[in-house]
Amino acid sequence: MIDVKWIIKEKLEELKKYVVKEGWYVEDIFQNCSVAFRERNDVIAKEVNNNYWDVYNEYLMILEFSQQLFGMFTPDKRDLRFISGSVIIAKILLDIAARLRDIASDIMDLVKEPDINQSISIPDMFRFSQRMLRKSLRVYVDQNLEGAAAICAQDAQIDESYSKFNEEIVRLIQDNPRVVKRALILMDISKGLEEISDYSVQIIEVTHFIITGKYYTCYKDSLKEFSLELFKDLSQQS
Repeated sequence: MIDVKWIIKEKLEELKKYVVKEGWYVEDIFQNCSVAFRERNDVIAKEVNNNYWDVYNEYLMILEFSQQLFGMFTPDKRDLRFISGSVIIAKILLDIAARLRDIASDIMDLVKEPDINQSISIPDMFRFSQRMLRKSLRVYVDQNLEGAAAICAQDAQIDESYSKFNEEIVRLIQDNPRVVKRALILMDISKGLEEISDYSVQIIEVTHFIITGKYYTCYKDSLKEFSLELFKDLSQQS
């Protein structure tokens, strides 16, 4: 007699491997963007566009594989959450890759401009957001929520860095209007990194739902169960 549960378990592990592979592609793109920014290297930045399609193809493969799972088996609640959650995380990774492609385009424009005395905030934001992505993927891979709340705290730190950087850029423009173009490019890069940190938080939130079946969201520096009161509070802050 065929052990269907064992087959499903093997297939779910295979699905996880596809998502992890997509995550590796995204991390490679992230590293290329970081190096391209640090070294003002447009050659490396140009590679990002080609690498994006590796992520896209992996995403399509995950969609096809998940459809096969739904057609072959009748997953229980936990497995159903894992399959649907993995597809959502795969889409989040694709969105991150798309935002990194935008950042790479900004870098190619930036290297054409004379350098300015910019804040160290952006290199720090690269490091923090890369670390957040890596940790959020680890939570998904291990299916273990330990350390998930720490990612919320790191997201709050990224938000603070983004806010401070924008303030510095505004002062820079006021002091020297000739650097407006360069300053706006830097602002867009910092905004992209802030958005990527938010995507990493989404990976944590989806993974939490996969494991517990409950909706939790990052609130300030911790994970809170989603509620109408929390939604009202978040709406007032936005």
